[in-house]
Amino acid sequence: MRFIYWNTKKNSDASVILEILNEEFPDVLFLSETEESLILNILSQLDSINYKHFENPGCDRIKIIARKNLNVSLSKQSTYYSALRDSENDVTIVSVHLPSQLYQNIDGLKGFMRDFRHEIDQEIGSSVNDNIILIGDFNINPFDKPMIDFDGFSASNSKTLKKESVHLSKRKSLYYNPTWMLYAKNNFPGTIYYRRPSAFSYDVLEHHFLDQVLLSYNMSQNIFSEKISILEKTTHHTFFDATSNSIKLSDHLPLIYEYKIA
Repeated sequence: MRFIYWNTKKNSDASVILEILNEEFPDVLFLSETEESLILNILSQLDSINYKHFENPGCDRIKIIARKNLNVSLSKQSTYYSALRDSENDVTIVSVHLPSQLYQNIDGLKGFMRDFRHEIDQEIGSSVNDNIILIGDFNINPFDKPMIDFDGFSASNSKTLKKESVHLSKRKSLYYNPTWMLYAKNNFPGTIYYRRPSAFSYDVLEHHFLDQVLLSYNMSQNIFSEKISILEKTTHHTFFDATSNSIKLSDHLPLIYEYKIA
């Protein structure tokens, strides 16, 4: 399966979306900050390349375009996420667009991530027992405390992670974050540029992987192969300009994740 997530920042050029589909061939394209009218205006073009608008009432922050022959069904919908169920492969895919760090203190976001993880455990499934993929704009970095702390989301940077962690007799299952692999590219280590220090953090980092992929422990153990990458350009559209080391078309770069189950 191949997924792409892109926060478009209300980019209204439908040709960009169509070219992504035509050249990258995702099974599902998840979009944030995208007007539904933009997709409705290209339904015939989507149909001609074997894609469809996958309606997901209940989540306005995520829009979905999927292959016409893809056998998935709508699962849990919430303000901040939209879930699809791939029953054939026993996988739940959750696309997220979480609250912006521009308007939150890090402690507030940590509390949100703690509650969000609890909701995923209750509504979607167990990290230890179920195949779960989360992809989207988490609005925190892979290393930020809301993501890695025991009392946050508890997402590890290691594929050989243990099932769970124990602290003061409390037990918590872990998630695997393959986004860490993208830090090998150090000229622009991120999917977004945002200057710090800020109200959120006192560090000096300016490039951030706010767009990420997370896998439940069970999913991480069932994957035969995986590939995560950033889409920098298509034939007629440039998302990342290497000359100026800057993002174009949006303030986020599209994130691609592909995997095969053993």
